[in-house]
Amino acid sequence: MSKIDIELIDPAIEPAGEKINRVIRIAAGAVPILGGAMVEFFNSMFEGPLSKRRTEWMIQVSEVLNEIVEGGVITEENLQENEAFISTVAQACNIALRNHETEKLDALRNAIKNTAAGKSPEDDYRQLFLNFVDVCTVTHIRLLHLFLDPEEWVAREGKQFPSSWSMGGIDQVIEFALPELQGREKIYKVIWRDLYQRGLINTDNLGTTMSAHGMKSSRTTEMGSALIKFLS
Repeated sequence: MSKIDIELIDPAIEPAGEKINRVIRIAAGAVPILGGAMVEFFNSMFEGPLSKRRTEWMIQVSEVLNEIVEGGVITEENLQENEAFISTVAQACNIALRNHETEKLDALRNAIKNTAAGKSPEDDYRQLFLNFVDVCTVTHIRLLHLFLDPEEWVAREGKQFPSSWSMGGIDQVIEFALPELQGREKIYKVIWRDLYQRGLINTDNLGTTMSAHGMKSSRTTEMGSALIKFLS
């Protein structure tokens, strides 16, 4: 399989007007009476930014595919016959256009790369995991990564849990490892509860007092661990 020529995707090479996503225009044009005016409004407001976002995402996906092509992991024939890969790319592209956070785009690229390399879970899980990226917050992803292995995560960040900890709760671990969440327990408790209800973590209550060892233990379920692996 030959490499994808990213220059052909860049608006500097290909006229931007040939690559504009027309979904909004079509939807707006279907609105009675105000349709024409709405088309012009959406064109002026979103056409440029959406085109730019779409182009940037196409380049990122192309770079991922070029990387694994150069590594000899896949061939063009393999990809053309890989239904899971085609579905993953289609779903990930739709999700990418609706999101801008770096963590989400990284997760989507990793999902495409893992699927192309034959490392994706079965279809039900793959679709659930991609849908999760679409509807979750970045904090959902960060908490799952953290509680796959808190001590390893903290070590990668160049930190170390306080040796003075003898007893405490999971909320202490969260606020130590993710300083941006300090004092924001109202929001991260809602997100934690959502992860629990989705079956991705195994502990409901953040405030339960436990030993230091318990505080720093993994909290992801088997499905939560599989999700992180797919998106990493």
